[in-house]
Amino acid sequence: MDYSCPNCGAPIKFLSSISVYTTCAHCNSMVVRRDMNLETFGRVAELLRDMSPFQVGTMGRFEGKGFTLAGRVKVMYEKGMWSEWWAMFDDGSEGWLAEAQGFYMMSFPSPEAANFPSPDSLNTVGQEVRIGNDFYRIDDVKKVTYAASEGELPFIFQPKMTGVSIDLRSAGGKFASIFFSQRETQLFIGKYLPFEAFQFINLREIDGWVRK
Repeated sequence: MDYSCPNCGAPIKFLSSISVYTTCAHCNSMVVRRDMNLETFGRVAELLRDMSPFQVGTMGRFEGKGFTLAGRVKVMYEKGMWSEWWAMFDDGSEGWLAEAQGFYMMSFPSPEAANFPSPDSLNTVGQEVRIGNDFYRIDDVKKVTYAASEGELPFIFQPKMTGVSIDLRSAGGKFASIFFSQRETQLFIGKYLPFEAFQFINLREIDGWVRK
């Protein structure tokens, strides 16, 4: 179903039936879908320009399943920033594609998050952590801020929301990320893959840059 932005009247079309939030591409209004109505509650900061090859509508494949990137969150920390892209799969499932300094990780929400009530005991790089039947080692611990967003998201984006992000890796090559915020604890499990393995199409055109 097509909608109009309550602030500027520009057309808004949700790609997913489960999206509850989007950013108007014309006026940067934060738009929330409640039943059949749209509401705005301010404006989101403009995304800092980057060299990401992705855009809303980029498609790819992961482990034999197709997906479409519907939106992203820009996350900042002391030494830089990265993007978390919400991926809608053709079979109705959803995941997150992390794009950070030339690395690409597809991960999926895990109910094991309930086993990590606070970040206080997970603050040492190299520390071993058991998640399910696998053992992981902490690669990185950092304080982060949600800086900006674009496109659709399955949650209401809260600008300047802060938290602690912990990245882990298993001996078998799995990737895990734990995010602690005042609202909740989230755990995502997946793996790293090279760019070419995703078979991306509909990438963003970047002047003077060609990926071979």
